[in-house]
Amino acid sequence: MIKFTSSGPFKGYSLHNHSNFSDGASTLEEVVAAGKAAGLRVLGISDHWVEPPYDGTDYREWSMPHEKLDEYVETLLKLKKQYEDEDFSLKLGLEVDFFFENIDSVIKNLKKYPLDYLIGSVHYTGVFSVDYDISVWEPLSEDEKAAVCEQYWQKVKGAAACEDFTFLGHLDLPKKFAVIDNSKYLHCAVEALDIVQQHGGAIELNTSGWFKPCKEPYPSLSILQEARKRNIPITISADAHHASYLQRNFDQAAALLVQAGYPDWQN
Repeated sequence: MIKFTSSGPFKGYSLHNHSNFSDGASTLEEVVAAGKAAGLRVLGISDHWVEPPYDGTDYREWSMPHEKLDEYVETLLKLKKQYEDEDFSLKLGLEVDFFFENIDSVIKNLKKYPLDYLIGSVHYTGVFSVDYDISVWEPLSEDEKAAVCEQYWQKVKGAAACEDFTFLGHLDLPKKFAVIDNSKYLHCAVEALDIVQQHGGAIELNTSGWFKPCKEPYPSLSILQEARKRNIPITISADAHHASYLQRNFDQAAALLVQAGYPDWQN
């Protein structure tokens, strides 16, 4: 598994990307061809992998069907042989939803496959999908929103302790629809970062948030600054759901990392 052992920069990397095996719009080959044409050194495909330990979630609407994992891996291995050269490397990954109840068995099963990395993410608190649509947040009271956020961060802390994840995805995702005060949960993020540091983990700067109602990447500058204090490795990701988005806003992200105290990202 890929392991980041320094704070960066990992320039020419794009590891958080989706194809139409989950909720992306492009085929695997379209994504790979676009990554090579764009001059990326390391391209990773990380379609969603969700195994809820309970009923009632909407994961089938956007995650890879479980029976397609073999085809996904086989297709990527073929594309790896077809497209890789001394200047371009293709990595096989998955974005894995974290659940306390079954993470050990999920990881054990995925280790049977020749995967290069796993992204640890949290999308659900119970059956509540924090990034599905603003309509699910609007009926909630402020206390209910706070309960969702607190449960979310508890799960992030659990994911942070899982050393099988190469990095954690979109750390402060509940801010997506701009219906919460994200600053109220900085202490939760700091607690999660302490665990990341303790377990030798890493995080991403996910640029997709700039194109959501929150109008800022995941995580916020204040969280990035706390990550830098702990010298936590970081990679820039697009969370691309279309082949044309593989490096979307990467220059802006690099500038933000410099502002956060990661000088190696200076252009």
